[in-house]
Amino acid sequence: MLQILSLLVFGKLQDHYDRYHAWQWAVAYAGFTALWTLAATASLSGMLIGSLAVGLYAWGYFALLRRFADNLMMWLLVWVSGALLPFALTMKLLA
Repeated sequence: MLQILSLLVFGKLQDHYDRYHAWQWAVAYAGFTALWTLAATASLSGMLIGSLAVGLYAWGYFALLRRFADNLMMWLLVWVSGALLPFALTMKLLA
C-alpha cells in the first residue's frame, strides 16, 4: 500500500514540477523503491530486478500522465488506475 501511495504522490509531484523529464521521475521512484526493498529484505539481486521492473513501469506511467496533462478527467483516470494496476495484477496472480 505504501508503494501505491508513493506512486500517486510521485505522479502528482511530476505533474506539478514539470521541468524534469518523465524518466528522471521514474529513476527517482525506482531509487525510492530500491531503498524501501533493501530495508525490508536482504536480497540484493531481487532488489535490483524489482527496481528495474518498477522503474520501467513508472517511466511509462509518468509519460502517460504527461500526455494527458491537459485533460483533467483522463489524467485522474490514468493517475488512479495506473497506481492500482500493479496491485490488482499482483492480487490476481496470488489468487
